[in-house]
Amino acid sequence: MKKITKSLIVLMLLSLVFAAAGCSGNKKGTSGSDAPAATSYPLTITDDFGNKVTIDKEPAKIVSLAPSSTEMLYAIGAGSKLIGRSEYDNYPEEAKKVTVVGGFTGPNIELITKSDPDVLFDVKGSLTDEQKTLLQNTGVKIVSFNPANIDGVYADIKLAGQICNAQAKAKELTDSMQAKRAEILSKIKNVESKKVFVDLGGFYSAGEGSFINSMLKELKAENIAAKSSGEWPQLSLENVVSSDPDVYISLYTTMDELNAVSGLSGIKAFKNGNVKVIANGTPENDMVQRPGPRVVDGLEIYAKTIYPEAFK
Repeated sequence: MKKITKSLIVLMLLSLVFAAAGCSGNKKGTSGSDAPAATSYPLTITDDFGNKVTIDKEPAKIVSLAPSSTEMLYAIGAGSKLIGRSEYDNYPEEAKKVTVVGGFTGPNIELITKSDPDVLFDVKGSLTDEQKTLLQNTGVKIVSFNPANIDGVYADIKLAGQICNAQAKAKELTDSMQAKRAEILSKIKNVESKKVFVDLGGFYSAGEGSFINSMLKELKAENIAAKSSGEWPQLSLENVVSSDPDVYISLYTTMDELNAVSGLSGIKAFKNGNVKVIANGTPENDMVQRPGPRVVDGLEIYAKTIYPEAFK
């Protein structure tokens, strides 16, 4: 089996917005309210890392350094404000027309500075402290997202809506997402928990504290990687085999590669035909990893893969 590469880890971190502690369910600016009204500026908000940021006026130019925040902007009707994106931003189709200002080698600080954005949305790991300071010294307002779970995604969407003066659209979006989420969870309320392994390549997986683990928990699934140390542990073949998962989900390794690994054929998931490959580069692969507006679609994919009997 091919081993996970450094570029895969970076891409995985960017696309996931990487789960972490310190995310709240409802973040509000000091001048906002629960009702979806027009935003009053200047607006002071608190981002996912506890940073207080004051937005002086409605942003006209925005840079996004993560696919998830780019999707959020388009989903709340603020995509026309986007002037810079990361090279991994592939949805919606219109986003591909936006200038790339960052990729595997990191953000292009010079290009970002020249574009003179009003606001930059970043995620954990997309900017170093030094890069943040350089941008902030030019007047760029940096808002950092780091949702721990789906509730955290809702909070970030609402926060983006508040910043962009699109609160009504943000509420409409999160309401529709929650309705679908509730429907999914109602269908699995009586299922028996199953053991699941999510293979990110080379037996790397999503451990405790990761966003994927939060979705598996919500679905009452037992994530065999959650007992390992760290958010992105690498399990041994022996660990996987001895854990004997009922369901095996591969996000990067192909079925042919899995079948070539001696020992995997003996676990329940393989013996019972409960192996699901969600191919890298597909929309479904993004949905099950990316904490953005399509995350509930990703939750549904996991639910149907783990508990197909509940959706017949």
